Amino acid sequence: MSDKTPDTRPDIVLEAKAVGKLYARRRSAIRRRLSQAARRAFFNMSAPKKDNLRATEFWAVNDVSFELRRGEAIGIIGLNGSGKTTLLRMLAGQILPDAGEIRVRGSSASMIDLSAGFQTSASGLENIFLRAAALGFSRAETRRHLDEIIAFSELEHALDAPLATYSSGMQMRLAFAIMAIVSPDVLLIDEVLAVGDFRFRQKCLAKIREMRSRSAFVFVSHSMGDIRNFCDQVIVMHKGKVHFTGLPDKAIEVYETLDSSVPTSDPADRLASVMGPTFTNDTAVEDVVHQWVNEKGEPVERIGFESPLRLRVAFRSLIDVRSLIVGIPVWNTSAQYLTGLSTQITSDAFTVKKGEMVELLLEVDGGVMNPGVLKSMMTILDGPEHVYREPNPDVVITPPSHPTWGAVTVPHRWKLISRQQGLNEPLHDVANGG
Repeated sequence: MSDKTPDTRPDIVLEAKAVGKLYARRRSAIRRRLSQAARRAFFNMSAPKKDNLRATEFWAVNDVSFELRRGEAIGIIGLNGSGKTTLLRMLAGQILPDAGEIRVRGSSASMIDLSAGFQTSASGLENIFLRAAALGFSRAETRRHLDEIIAFSELEHALDAPLATYSSGMQMRLAFAIMAIVSPDVLLIDEVLAVGDFRFRQKCLAKIREMRSRSAFVFVSHSMGDIRNFCDQVIVMHKGKVHFTGLPDKAIEVYETLDSSVPTSDPADRLASVMGPTFTNDTAVEDVVHQWVNEKGEPVERIGFESPLRLRVAFRSLIDVRSLIVGIPVWNTSAQYLTGLSTQITSDAFTVKKGEMVELLLEVDGGVMNPGVLKSMMTILDGPEHVYREPNPDVVITPPSHPTWGAVTVPHRWKLISRQQGLNEPLHDVANGG
């Protein structure tokens, strides 16, 4: 519901207070609860007590509270069935809570159901006006922004076709293009950005970055990378309740311990698919250089096993970067993921001003990566938004004098604790591990 009272805390744009949603497993119980909900609405009756449930009823969401301020992003994560989407639909006003209160100060828009506000029999152009109207735009306002919406969606060729002929990715393009023009105070997003192709997804994230100063975000995703990079706070939902609320890294750690069935990415059959897509946003960065170098800064193609790995990275930023992240995922030629090297591990987050030239040097101790060809990508991000992702030159790690096993050599030592002479056996020395 919207808050019509005077706003004494203008920075808070969304409040959820002890919000709950009750569901039933049988149709008869559902009908009974619907009639009770209607009576409560007409006669201002109180919500059902949380401990007064029938055998077929359960709280899909139970006692969720949080506040969201302008410019903030809060993530909601959890296992399937934990109540994430139900909570998001209540925040969007698509379903009403059975307990608690939701207050939205300002305008809100949701990217939850791609079909919401769309008519499949109508054309893409007609649906722009339909969805914009659902978000509060007049027909005249929509006409003023029509060219901008069409350009952002990149669907000029399909606007006269019925929406029923659109793929889910095309629908997402159209929905996001309209929402981006509306620029609401609160934006609710549930995984739909994963529908589009990688390049358009980065375009959406760039738009969200522009909106960050004036909007707040509730973000449901199974991509822990996006959650970590984009969100200020994260709620971990479990069995309908708030299991944990805190900073992204800790929240992700809690989430990953909830259940051993949390999905993980299996290595792809082919190296190209494992390494993923490339992407360059030439409106965000230019003059990008990334190459393996020796101690003198000279480009190299081969590095001895014992020698440090050094990667020089340089670029000019064409935007104000809120949170610069440089990441280097590394594989071998068998498509085995070896490690990820990131500024998030070794450095505090830092900003970059528009027009600044940035130069970084990555250094990895020698004696870790075992002999062979290293395949890697160089990724520049502003929070969750990829602005550059291209492969590094291959580098060959040459063999040492001692044997190696596996993909990496873990630095280790052997310490002789004791040895004892057998009665009739010669004493043998203990050999060092390779």
